[in-house]
Amino acid sequence: MGASPAGRRLCAGGFADQTIGTAPSPGTLGEPRMKRLALAALLVAILAGAYYYRGLFLGTETESRATRPAAPAQAVVADVAAQVPTPILVNAIGTVQSVATVMIKSRIDGEIADVKFEEGQEVHEGDVLFMLDDRAVRAQLQQAEANLERDRAQLERNQIEVKRQSDLAGRGVASAQKLEDTKTSVAVSEAMVRASEATLENARVNLNYTTIRAPITGRTGAVALKRGNVVKAVDTAPTVVPLVTITQLKPIYVTFTVPELHLADLRSATAAGPVPVVVTVPSQPKVPIAGTLTFIDNQVDTATGTISLKAKFPNDDERLWPGQFVNVTMTLGIQANAVVVPGVAIQVGPNGPYAFVIRPDSTVELRLIKTDRAVGDRTVVAEGLAAGEQVVVDGQLRLGNGTRVAVQGSPATPAKRQATPVAERTP
Repeated sequence: MGASPAGRRLCAGGFADQTIGTAPSPGTLGEPRMKRLALAALLVAILAGAYYYRGLFLGTETESRATRPAAPAQAVVADVAAQVPTPILVNAIGTVQSVATVMIKSRIDGEIADVKFEEGQEVHEGDVLFMLDDRAVRAQLQQAEANLERDRAQLERNQIEVKRQSDLAGRGVASAQKLEDTKTSVAVSEAMVRASEATLENARVNLNYTTIRAPITGRTGAVALKRGNVVKAVDTAPTVVPLVTITQLKPIYVTFTVPELHLADLRSATAAGPVPVVVTVPSQPKVPIAGTLTFIDNQVDTATGTISLKAKFPNDDERLWPGQFVNVTMTLGIQANAVVVPGVAIQVGPNGPYAFVIRPDSTVELRLIKTDRAVGDRTVVAEGLAAGEQVVVDGQLRLGNGTRVAVQGSPATPAKRQATPVAERTP
């Protein structure tokens, strides 16, 4: 059977002895094309399977999220920021200083005959401390008294002679020269009497110096020279040691320094009235001692940027001792509407102080704040908190911004606490 024209065209394309409409044999279709079709089918099957399993997995995860229970709230302890009157305090380290310290020395040369007190004894002004050997001084006193009596007798004799010569000169018997000589003798005698009186007074003073008395009321220190030692009025030794030192303890000063930034507040406080100052001994921090600011230095130390202050204390119980270091707290006024929170609520992070504030929905907000000063166990907040807001005071380590919390307890409210001044106001 002869081939049709169509069959001949297919033969020209590469299919021998085939006509249109005749199914090609596998050998004549070509293996590369079959492989491409198989790979395409396999790829479609893989993609369909992946899409199916992905939908199945996402559906399961969405379902598990929907049915998963919410994270439990973190248990915390909270307190409320309160607005209460709070003192404005300045804290410093002070040194106790005596109002007066007297080093007792001898005014004359002599031997110590007796010591009338014990070391460390409290003495009063006028009490006898030392007795010096006064025999030589008494002899000088007696000599001065005798010289004064002699000069007075001579003066009296010259005065009588002047009177007699005046009578004779009036009758023209005595010469005027003789009268002038007797008057000169009277003037000389009067000068000698005054010199003898001065010598006698000096001897009496020296006799008084043989009894050494306490010039002030205070406590005595160690006695440098005991009975039998010889003392000198003018000692040329390199180190002159006093017989004893008396230190006044009642009242007593405490000196301290504060930064110059407090100077304006200091002047305003002193203009309003006495500025109270409280000191505590390190070994007895809970027993404060009250005093009053009495001195502000007239210039600021340019090297340190501080100003020196001095407060006076009665010290009736002698708890303050000269040279002792004490903690000083000075009250410059009262801040009427200060926002205060417990000091434990304040945390410090890379950006500064912050606190966890509890929102109405029981989640917490990490809020940066600015602190002013500490007053006892509470902190005055200058910015960042408002009165009435709740802050976390315990359990902050488990919190983050937005964490849900459950308040387990609340300490006493700030209004019921008594503020104790312990810390310096920060700049």
